[in-house]
Amino acid sequence: MTGIYPSPDSEEFRLDIKKLAEIRDNLIELSSSDVPLKKLIALKDKGDSLVINLTAYADSVLSTDTENPEYLKASAAAEEAAVSYQRAEDAFIRAAAGRREEFSDPSLADYRKYLSDILIEESHLMSAEEEALAAELSRSGSSAWERLMQNVTATVSRGGRTLTELRLLASDHDRAVRQMAYQEEIALLEEHKTALAASLNGVKGTVLLLERKRGWNDPLDRFLFASAIDGKILDGLISAIVDSLPVFRKYFEIKARLLGLDKLDFFDLFAPVGNASKAYSFDEARRIVVSSYSSFSPEMGAFAESAFDSGWIDAEPRKGKAGGAYDVFFPIAKESRVFCNFDGSYDSVATIAHELGHAYHDSVVRDLPPSLSSYPMTLAETASIFGEMLVFDSVLSSAGKDEALAVIEAFVQSAAQVIVDIYSRFLFERSVFEERKSGEISADRLSELMLSAQEKSYGDALGIKHKYMWAVKSHYYSADFSYYNYPYAFGELFALSLYSRKDEKGFSDTYKHVLRCTGMMQASDAAMTAGEDITDAGFWKRGIDVIADYIERLGRWS
Repeated sequence: MTGIYPSPDSEEFRLDIKKLAEIRDNLIELSSSDVPLKKLIALKDKGDSLVINLTAYADSVLSTDTENPEYLKASAAAEEAAVSYQRAEDAFIRAAAGRREEFSDPSLADYRKYLSDILIEESHLMSAEEEALAAELSRSGSSAWERLMQNVTATVSRGGRTLTELRLLASDHDRAVRQMAYQEEIALLEEHKTALAASLNGVKGTVLLLERKRGWNDPLDRFLFASAIDGKILDGLISAIVDSLPVFRKYFEIKARLLGLDKLDFFDLFAPVGNASKAYSFDEARRIVVSSYSSFSPEMGAFAESAFDSGWIDAEPRKGKAGGAYDVFFPIAKESRVFCNFDGSYDSVATIAHELGHAYHDSVVRDLPPSLSSYPMTLAETASIFGEMLVFDSVLSSAGKDEALAVIEAFVQSAAQVIVDIYSRFLFERSVFEERKSGEISADRLSELMLSAQEKSYGDALGIKHKYMWAVKSHYYSADFSYYNYPYAFGELFALSLYSRKDEKGFSDTYKHVLRCTGMMQASDAAMTAGEDITDAGFWKRGIDVIADYIERLGRWS
């Protein structure tokens, strides 16, 4: 991380915070002048790059050690700077929306979506005073609730194991170990459910209030806009998911037979299948990812090699480190970093491929300004899933029967999470927003809603379920990322449909062009650059059919 800033208390970090304040004041001043719109956009891009760089750095170092006082201080400083900068963003949106006569400037041709979005954003702004107050209150409101959830889940422990360590045991070969870890996790979350429920209520209550004040009918409407899709596309996606549930329930039955069980319980979902489920060293993971990427595109392979060589990947699990995995891009340095918790499983190898897929996507658009490179969450998952598939194909091509069983099952297992579990998360979040309108929701009621959503998604194919999944999914606790669940399903099926064409001559260039367009076009338009129509139900079914074929193959082994 020293390539981004020497340290959180470095002079460089402090100077950039000061520089951001100067840009903020300048942008506010120029927004009320007659400076050309193109110049105003350029200044906004400069400020956006700084605020992304500062907050991404501070949040990243904090996730590596969530109780480090130096990191906490830097995170607070970056957040304060970002909150203050929102006043300039607000002024810019109002000013740009008032200059529609400049939208036809030929030099702004690439900014058509950006400018169109500004008009929509401007129509959903509160008054300048209200927006400024909302931004200030977020630091002690929704953002504080989010930090509480992160701190609780990252630091609590039971039996000498952190929550992150317990969750990693979900993929242990021994069912007794998996069951013990599940029970310990449930008990641990039971102990802290009141604080976690308060956090979730605080975030969702804030979102509902602000979206209503801004004129959105529902938080989902705003997120559809942010996702660069419309309700018709989402309905088509959800319909395809619902139609696919019998296929996935068949998979759960197959997995139960492969494990010698009558029925799966939640703690069996991530169990490895087959005798050849090997453990991978980090060096092996590197070799697999680099060679897999190179087989599709030498450019992608070289990028992955450089990421490993440059030490961009923080892989080891450790106390105080947050759970999960993510990629983060720093627009000033034009570099990415990958955060994960590597445990030697095939899934961990696939996770590195997933996050490096995001990083490759970042590299494709790194020379573009934030106004043209900030892609929606729906399309953000495309490159990551594509990267996973490259690793899957590579490992499978040289696997014996036992290893092939393990690898295929791991792929279908992941797909089931992205389709089936994501559907339960979508249903859960929708029900939470609906009930939160009437008041706070108790921890026990949140668990009831979670179990109800899982029942609709998994059905009878899953016995014991996980009533506290609401307490461990960080996306629920971000006021800026409501409904951050279906983009994974979108990305999975979108990527699988594209991936089915990977052997076409010149497709690596087509694929790269799609990624290049993700920040400049609606999702449907970006897909159309590859000749794909995402309003067609057949498009989504094509992706599901890829998964279904592997489920059939698993069935022959059971």
